[in-house]
Amino acid sequence: MKKQIGSAVVAVIAIVAILVAIAGVAFTGFISARTYAIDQETLIKKVYNNNKNILGTYTNKVREMAQVPDMYAADLERVMTKVMAARMGDGGSKAVMQWFQEANIPFDSSMYTKLQQVMEAGNNEFQANQTRLVEVKEDYVQNQQYLWRGFWMGVAGYPKIDLDEYKIVVAADTEQAFKEGKRDPIKLR
Repeated sequence: MKKQIGSAVVAVIAIVAILVAIAGVAFTGFISARTYAIDQETLIKKVYNNNKNILGTYTNKVREMAQVPDMYAADLERVMTKVMAARMGDGGSKAVMQWFQEANIPFDSSMYTKLQQVMEAGNNEFQANQTRLVEVKEDYVQNQQYLWRGFWMGVAGYPKIDLDEYKIVVAADTEQAFKEGKRDPIKLR
């Protein structure tokens, strides 16, 4: 009889140990999935907001730089007008014959080159961060489909954010090109 009680106790302890182990694995899976979901949703928001920051900063920088050539052209016109008025007088030249050696102020086109460089760098940085957003979102969606992690993420109530609110920004004609399956060549002028 004592042997049967001892065997029963061992069996009960073994069953309890197995149940505790299963519960421990399940709890660890739950915590791991929940932590992953929190990290991913935070990262999606962070990358999305950083994209806003990059686009806003880049756009303002280009707008500010684009004003400089207009200011430069206006200043150059004003200076040239004063130079010509000083050279020929208020009413223009009255001489029958005049000899001038022209030394015009050169127009500096390096501003346009710098503006193009800033635009290219801004576009490249924005594109890289947009790609990062796509990758983070797709990784999160993929993990939601996994049997173990996806199950526990669902149990934990994730996703808690609407992933459709975190869209990438595309050129106005891009969606139309993908819808139609064709794209017109880029026209510079």
